[in-house]
Amino acid sequence: LIQMALSVIRRAKWAAPRLQLGCDGIAASLALSQPLVARARVPPRGTGLAVGAALLALAVNDHVRPADSAKAPSVIDEADALFEANSFAALASLLRTALASRPDDAALLWRLGRALKKLADAEKAAPAKQALVVEALELADRALAADEACAPCHKWYAILLSDVGAFGGTTEKIKNSFRIAEHFEKAVALAPTDATSRHLLGVWCFEVAKLSWIEKKAAAALFAAPPQATYEQALDHFAAAEQMDPGFYPKNRLMLARTCQKLGRDGEAREWRARCLRSEARTPEDAETLEEAEKLKV
Repeated sequence: LIQMALSVIRRAKWAAPRLQLGCDGIAASLALSQPLVARARVPPRGTGLAVGAALLALAVNDHVRPADSAKAPSVIDEADALFEANSFAALASLLRTALASRPDDAALLWRLGRALKKLADAEKAAPAKQALVVEALELADRALAADEACAPCHKWYAILLSDVGAFGGTTEKIKNSFRIAEHFEKAVALAPTDATSRHLLGVWCFEVAKLSWIEKKAAAALFAAPPQATYEQALDHFAAAEQMDPGFYPKNRLMLARTCQKLGRDGEAREWRARCLRSEARTPEDAETLEEAEKLKV
């Protein structure tokens, strides 16, 4: 979302700011990096920063609440094992079968939405990709209706709303950004120890912090309360995520390096870059992250 938002806003900056937000600020808040989405977990209320946290195609395990396992131990366990193995087509098939007898099971619904999102990420044809994310969002919506107290339901609803927004117009993207923030905040309130969610908040803060003065003024012209964040806030979120789950996501260490660099803390930036490079690449995204770290000059 943030990537899209930013790109829209930059174009709009000379005609109508990115994301039609009239500014990179909102665009940034929307584009919280798609790769993260797969690993995403959830952000805290009180940080209007969550707006852009829908972004990314994360591959880290999601928190499985005790209630999930209690509902269908075997199906849930098998589903999570398939997700870990990146076997998304088999996972979707398993969950569709299970849902046939339990159509209102939130634990199954959000997992199927997540699986379809991953299949959409690998899909090359735009129409097929759009069909997958639209169906996934519908599943996430059903999951929320079945269990509003489920953190993963809120998180994946926000992530999928962001993805669906990529196929809509600028106005829709801007409007969705606020809903995305709301659901990420609810997810964080329900699962405050979710490292991925904190990471996503950090990404949102980082993107907003790097907006130019002109872009921020443009955003202010369109919104009564445009997004605001600092590199210090971004660093706090990335550091908190790393403390919660050390090494859970190479990208988090890369962002720690980039943020420290922005703050003039080059020694720490070099250390985080080195730690990122020592991370294991468990997914194609991780491999790309390590390549980015190799190119980072600090």
